[in-house]
Amino acid sequence: MGWFDTVEWPKDRDGCRWNSTADGGQVRVYLQGVGHVRVHAHRKVEGVVKTVSVKREGRRWFVVLSCDEVPALNLAETGGVLGIDMGVTSFLTTSDGVHLPNPRHGRRNADRLAAAQRDLARKQRGSNRRRKARERVAGLHGKVRRQRLDHAHKTALWLVRHHDVIAHEGLRIGNMTQSASGTVEAPGTNVAQKSGLNRSVLDAGWGCS
Repeated sequence: MGWFDTVEWPKDRDGCRWNSTADGGQVRVYLQGVGHVRVHAHRKVEGVVKTVSVKREGRRWFVVLSCDEVPALNLAETGGVLGIDMGVTSFLTTSDGVHLPNPRHGRRNADRLAAAQRDLARKQRGSNRRRKARERVAGLHGKVRRQRLDHAHKTALWLVRHHDVIAHEGLRIGNMTQSASGTVEAPGTNVAQKSGLNRSVLDAGWGCS
């Protein structure tokens, strides 16, 4: 247990089967060696299921599907043209002066994460209590990541539904969030301020996809 977090079946109906039973609209996935497992499907699956993956995040399990022949959804033209500027005070600012608030999911969950990590550090290595504490930390990190993804996807959907052309800056997030600590021979300057900025940039979730 704990060796693998993801298992993928490269072909539907070869060791697995999506929507394997017809039971009053309840969706299930069949996994070889496990059987039929109930799935809380959050939306209708479009196209033809190609591969099925099962992923574990903490104590949660997710089914990830890749599909072929997904019908394209053409959006109506709006004539809208927009420029956006990413930020940390506001998540983004548009060229027509709209400021979208930054939800700061990491900061809002920082106290709970810190408490969970302290609890993990106190647990004896190899014990069941440490395993449960580790799962709790992983679950909190997973929750923050899902919140960032949800916010980014909803924002992107709003942008593309209301504008035909969207201009944005080409941010190199990896370069922007490099450590400023430097080396022993050449120590960095304003390290604390840069570290705080790095945390804010990463918390904004600009690179979510």
